Amino acid sequence: MEALDQLTEDQKGILQNYLAVTGQNDLEVAILALEHHSWQLETAVQAQFGDTRMPSRPDEALGGLGVDHIANDEGGVDDHAPPLPPPPPPAPRQAPRPTSTFSRSFLSWFSWPINTIWGVTWSFLAYFYTLFPQTFRQAITGQSTRSGPSRPPQDPASVAARFLREYEESYGATHPNFYAGGYSAALNRAKNDLKFLVVYLHSDEHDATEKFCKETLSDSDLLSYLRTNDFLVWGGNVKETEGFQVATTLQTVRYPFIGVIALSQPTSGSSATKMVLIDRIEGPSTAEQIIQRLTQQVTRQSAALERLRAERRERDMAREIRQQQDDAYQQSLRADREKARQQKEAREAAELKKKEQERIEAEKEAALTRRERHLKFLFENLPEEPAVGESGCARLSFKLWNGERVIRRFRGDEPVEHVYIFIETIEFRENGSKAELQLEAEEHVGYKHEYDFVLISPFPRTKVTDREKQIKDEHALWPSASLVVELVDENADEDIQE
Repeated sequence: MEALDQLTEDQKGILQNYLAVTGQNDLEVAILALEHHSWQLETAVQAQFGDTRMPSRPDEALGGLGVDHIANDEGGVDDHAPPLPPPPPPAPRQAPRPTSTFSRSFLSWFSWPINTIWGVTWSFLAYFYTLFPQTFRQAITGQSTRSGPSRPPQDPASVAARFLREYEESYGATHPNFYAGGYSAALNRAKNDLKFLVVYLHSDEHDATEKFCKETLSDSDLLSYLRTNDFLVWGGNVKETEGFQVATTLQTVRYPFIGVIALSQPTSGSSATKMVLIDRIEGPSTAEQIIQRLTQQVTRQSAALERLRAERRERDMAREIRQQQDDAYQQSLRADREKARQQKEAREAAELKKKEQERIEAEKEAALTRRERHLKFLFENLPEEPAVGESGCARLSFKLWNGERVIRRFRGDEPVEHVYIFIETIEFRENGSKAELQLEAEEHVGYKHEYDFVLISPFPRTKVTDREKQIKDEHALWPSASLVVELVDENADEDIQE
């Protein structure tokens, strides 16, 4: 396998002896256990056999957990446990490989130096273990003969959901509020929220498990205590990969197991904090005992946690103040930008309005110029007034809008349009207001001139509107008539067209 190929020859020899002594049949689990104990064979075997006085390493393999306290024989915490005597060094690996498990165990252990009582005693236990591995392990440790989890690693959330489902199917729905996630996530959650983390490791193969789950973990006082003190509870089954790894990390010996984990104080020379195991409750216990132990830890750690909470509140307050300042600055910046945008839009709107007005005025001016030039063209092309003695002419008298009276003669075969042109262009004539206007006459093709007046014959009142008729065919004009020129507005256009 790939993991085995990466080992040195010395490590392979240590692995071989570890497998022979412990009866372990899973190479990956064995390598993990040896790496966890820095390839110290005696320490790893002690841990496998369940020696409760094994010294702890400052940094654990799972979740960055450092175990700074050691459980004593009464299940309490012994901060000053004496260290074990140094184990004998491993033997050289030049010995020929034995052909059987028995001989391999026996020779490998007795090839070590046995000049100390420790070496002799340990070799005898190892030899006895090779003869009766399962009975020996259960008698010494009280643990299952299982060497590792039966299921492959899965998603932590799925494993947590399965644990909760199986737990409720077996023991009911009254239980602590187990965290719905993996162990590492629970550690991070407890660290970020400055909470105590209660770890429950569950083993179906122990006789005390059922009573513990049905009586202790369902106790109303315990559940109320956990809720009131806002404990974060994580549960895992040691038959799962993650639960087995947590059990290995926390060095569990007896089940049911409850571990209490909290955030440590920064050490001298370092400002870093980490989650550490501050108490362990192993084996059968009552709800009162668990509450008492948890109360002791809460009392012991409350001052330190409150100091951490105060520091975090100060950081959060400073961050909130900075955030408020940033928000105020951004709001002021947005207000300034909005004001500048509105001012810009107002200027642009004013410019557009000005340009539109200029365009309209230009169009009006162009339309007026076009009209005036067209009227001058009509004026210059209007036939001259016939002579007084010329026959076939009509004599028409007009009363203008300003009260002035004008008389003019028109030939009978001229259209009524000429009469309208005469009135419309009267200002271009001599003494007219536009007589001196320097304007070039031009006929605009397609231009239709709209007259703002109408000719009316008063007796009887008749509007002369058909400008295509010849004058001699219009009874209101022929052979002579006295007409009134009335100005009209837009609302009277329909009347004019009648």
